[in-house]
Order: sequence, then structure tokens, then C-alpha cells
Amino acid sequence: MSQVTKIAAGQVLGEGDWIAFTEICRVCRIDARAVHELAALGLVSPRGSAPGEWEFPATALPRLRVVGRLMRDLGINASGAALAVELLEVQHELERRIRRLERLVAAQD
Repeated sequence: MSQVTKIAAGQVLGEGDWIAFTEICRVCRIDARAVHELAALGLVSPRGSAPGEWEFPATALPRLRVVGRLMRDLGINASGAALAVELLEVQHELERRIRRLERLVAAQD
């Protein structure tokens, strides 16, 4: 039996990197209309004068991927997915703060 190995090339993106509108749609599997709505809701802040010229900060990629999964897998609309992502981010921040406080309390004992 033969085995097929796929090799993918990639680039590590940092805070100063920007991703084209069409690439965001492709990578996150979100249609253009939904990306427009997410930008209008303030979930992401593109740069560029017209939607066809928009670029998004690479830091927006993780949250847009989650939005894409929520919309595809659960059938949530763009505004509901945006709200869910914001709530998940708040939850993660609160959990991070709790862990930090637990470490501080443990260090005082």
C-alpha cells in the first residue's frame, strides 16, 4: 500500500502582518457578505477604502476562524457568531485572571 504525503508551505504571521480580504474569506471559510457584516459589527477592523481592497490584521485570523466554524457547524448568523466569540474571549480572560489569582494566593500560603 502506498502512502501519500502532502507538504504544505506556510508563513508565520505576526502582529504587523495583514491578510487580504479574499484570503480571509478562503482561509476562514466565510463568505464575503458575512465578513462585511462582521466588520460593520466591529468584530474586525479592516484597512483599505473599499471592501475589495480591505486587508485584515493577522491577529484577527483566530477569531475569524472561530466565527467561520460557528457559522458553518452550528448555523449561527454573523451577529450571533460575533457575540459568541466576544463572550468566549471574555471567558478566557476571566479564567486567565482566576489562575493568576490562585497562584498569588498559593504563593502567600
